[in-house]
Amino acid sequence: MTEVSQMLRHILHDLEWGITLVIATLILYLIIALLTIEPVIATITETEIAPGQKHSRSEQVLTDDAGHKWEVMFFTEVDSPEVTSLNLRLSGLCSSANIQSQKPLIISTLNERYAATDIFFENPPLPSIGQYNLKNIFPRLATTDLMLEIPLEDDPPVHLHIPTELVQEWQQVSNKNYYSPLPKLPYTFEFMC
Repeated sequence: MTEVSQMLRHILHDLEWGITLVIATLILYLIIALLTIEPVIATITETEIAPGQKHSRSEQVLTDDAGHKWEVMFFTEVDSPEVTSLNLRLSGLCSSANIQSQKPLIISTLNERYAATDIFFENPPLPSIGQYNLKNIFPRLATTDLMLEIPLEDDPPVHLHIPTELVQEWQQVSNKNYYSPLPKLPYTFEFMC
C-alpha cells in the first residue's frame, strides 16, 4: 500500500505543478493583453453645418473626484478659412453639479495653470452647463494629462482628470480645417435643351 500512496503523492505533486504553471501562464497572458490594449476614449464626429463647412467634436463622459459624471465635449467652430474657436463644453449629468459661471475654469498641467472664462457667464442654458473658448489656451498646452478645476455653485470646486489620449484627440480636432470655398457638386446632373 505504501507504493500506491507514494505513487499517488507523486502524481498529485506533478498535477499541482502543472496547474500552477497553467495559472501562471494565464496570468502572464492577461497582463500582456492589458498592457498592450489601448482604450478607446472617444471618437471624433463631424457634422456639416453649411455647404463646405464642417463642425468637428470629441465627446466623452468622465467622472470627477467627487463622483459627479460630466459630458466633456471639445469642438470647433468655423466661420472662415480657419477655425474661429476651440470650445470645451462641460455638462453636469448630476443635478447637484451646477457650475458657478462667474468663476473661471482652471486648467492645469504639471507646470502651468490657465484660467478660462465661461462664455455663458450671464445666461447659461442650464446651471449644469459651462462652455469655454480655449482658442488662446489650447495651443500652449502640452499633449499630456490635464486637470480641470470646475467651480461649483454650492460646493467646493471639483477636479476632473483628462487623460493624455483624450488630449491628443482634442489636438486632432483642433488641427482640422473644414472650410472649403468650393461648393459640393450635385450627385446627379440635369441637362436642359
